[in-house]
Amino acid sequence: MVGARAEFLGAGHYLPLANVLVELAKNYAAGARLVMEGGAGTGYYIASVLDALPTSLGLAIDLSKYAARRAAKAHRRLNAAVADVWEGLPVKDHCIDLALNVFAPRPAHELFRTLRSNGKLITAIPTYQHMAELRDSLGLLEVDRNKELRVARALDPFFTQLERRFCRWNMKLNHQQIGYLVGMGPSARHIDPATLAGRIELLPPTVSVTGAVEVRVYARRQGI
Repeated sequence: MVGARAEFLGAGHYLPLANVLVELAKNYAAGARLVMEGGAGTGYYIASVLDALPTSLGLAIDLSKYAARRAAKAHRRLNAAVADVWEGLPVKDHCIDLALNVFAPRPAHELFRTLRSNGKLITAIPTYQHMAELRDSLGLLEVDRNKELRVARALDPFFTQLERRFCRWNMKLNHQQIGYLVGMGPSARHIDPATLAGRIELLPPTVSVTGAVEVRVYARRQGI
């Protein structure tokens, strides 16, 4: 699955989102010494950011040793570590200049602990429109309509929101690519692979799929 994820992202299907992350990183953390992404998967997003920040070093953290191994090769200035972010980030206090969180768990206290006083956090979460064309036909999990509110409530005690953007784009996907996309998300753990494959076969050869993600930039609260 790690190889499928790398192939799908490498084909540029999520490039609009990566471009937004890059732009915000340049705007808010151009001089970052250390960039970290928790739940980084194959390292696609943090590698894109490192390309735009030529003096930064990167650390990709993921629970999967296979994903971390792939991430370690995603960029020459990127290292990787295997860890469960809910059990703690394997870095010292106040050493991160920019933290990325893309479709991943958000341990607010740990993100706060590890960011420098002037550090920034960039999060990306799917909106209800994300992959909406596939949800009913494939039996995918619903996107929580209150997710944005829940994320805000979790982060607000530790962070101040600086900017909010909505990134929306369209993808033309064949059956194999749809399988890869679904495999990247939580629905893959709730649908029997054979059942999913059968449902995908009933789709048109090419499907227009919406990408819809909310991206937020946060600053670390002072005086806590």
